[in-house]
Amino acid sequence: MTFLQTVPYLNLNKAIQEVEGYFNITGKLKSTRVVERVNDDMLFLLTYMAAISTADIERDRIFDYTGRQQEYEASKYFRQIHILASKWGYEYAKSCKYISQKLKDVYISKFIERMANILSSGEPEKNFLKQEKIIREEIYSNEYERSIEALKKWTDGYTALMVSLTLVVTIILVSVMIYNITNIETIAFLLQFIILFISGLALYIIYKAAPAEKKVHALRLKSKEQDKIRLLSRVLLPIGAIVLIALIMQGTELKFILLGVTVFTLPIGIVAMEDDRKINERDSSFPAFVKTLGNLAGTTGVTIRSAMENLDKETIGCLKPGVEELHSSLSMGFKSKLCWEKFIGETGSELINRCSRIFTDAVELGGDPAEIGNIVSTSSLAIVLLRMKRQLVSSGFKGLVMTLHAVMVGLLVFVLEIISKFSGLISRMNESYISTEGGSGGISAMGMSMFNVAESMPMLYRLTFSVIIILTVSNTLVVKIVEGGGNYKLFFYGGLMSGISGICMILIPPVVSNVFTFQI
Repeated sequence: MTFLQTVPYLNLNKAIQEVEGYFNITGKLKSTRVVERVNDDMLFLLTYMAAISTADIERDRIFDYTGRQQEYEASKYFRQIHILASKWGYEYAKSCKYISQKLKDVYISKFIERMANILSSGEPEKNFLKQEKIIREEIYSNEYERSIEALKKWTDGYTALMVSLTLVVTIILVSVMIYNITNIETIAFLLQFIILFISGLALYIIYKAAPAEKKVHALRLKSKEQDKIRLLSRVLLPIGAIVLIALIMQGTELKFILLGVTVFTLPIGIVAMEDDRKINERDSSFPAFVKTLGNLAGTTGVTIRSAMENLDKETIGCLKPGVEELHSSLSMGFKSKLCWEKFIGETGSELINRCSRIFTDAVELGGDPAEIGNIVSTSSLAIVLLRMKRQLVSSGFKGLVMTLHAVMVGLLVFVLEIISKFSGLISRMNESYISTEGGSGGISAMGMSMFNVAESMPMLYRLTFSVIIILTVSNTLVVKIVEGGGNYKLFFYGGLMSGISGICMILIPPVVSNVFTFQI
């Protein structure tokens, strides 16, 4: 190869280096983070590309608009392709080919490579992107369903694992009553470490098996429930932290500390669950809303604002107040972008955030509203239906974990109180024997030197309480991971699990004292 033949390749490498330096992503083209989120990103990104392509805009504008969508991880690759083509004068097909060779994720690499072939053949991007969007939708649905099936198996394994760990701790506690174990502190430490490690490993496996999706948007404007959550968090969390630290420093019993956690976190969690419920309702109503709105605007040839006048508000469910406010704002002449941002923010939904922006961007570019509404509706409806399948798994698992948590904590406290009563009985028998026999031999003379329970009781309390804390944290996290949704739901499940633990620690000891009364 002569020097003149190598010049284009040198220029291309120089262009790629400049593009990578501009985005500061050197070494990140093979990032595993993109691979983890690619399913969700590519479905929405292809929906966006298919929607804007209905406007029959130029090829460079498709890549330009796609590259600007920074909320999608894969959009930066299209931004690179656009810069290579627009700034360095390379053909889009050649730019796509080069970028595809740099990617580790198989699907994105193959997709951009197929796009390079389509661009070379002269086939319209509109048809290709529509077909790719349908294919990606099917792939995403299958992957999501497989994740749900895997999640079912791992949740079954988690419940069996937690029950087994509880039984192991119970056996250790009972063994202290039977055998004179000299290295009980070492065993207790190892047991705590093993339980912590196994619980963490189980949570990690379930986290990796659960479908990854973002349900709550991160915009400045929030829903009413999210504003309440923010206000309650700013008030209750600092006060709760101060109160709990003071209780810990005063040596308050664990049961009251756990109830204190419930008092300061459960109100936030209740509002978070209400917000999650309303987001589900809005997401379920959105596909029909956007499809109907697009059909009205497309078939009658009017604007989106005019189409809203003919829209039957009774058919859009809980979106009715927001849509009416959106229509009023558009009718008053406010900027369309600001009106839609307010509508999106007050829904609190990331699905509505992404799909609404896709719809409005494509319509503003001159696309057919009916066709765009159908594209956006099918993608959003697919995600809504998949979430319903996940909810079937999470609802049953949630009730099972809460019940098992009460049973496991109750069993540990029950066995510990039995041991404590037995320890007190041994001490009284020893004192009685010494006073009767004049101090010779004590209880050991009766062949009971193996019962060294009294000295081990502080350690047994520490072991049991540490296991209860681990179970409370682990069960809180696992329910949130399986169910998905916003992170504020952790306050609900954390407060609920802490309350169950605290109530068990308060109610069970008096029951044991009344039922098991030993007399000498």
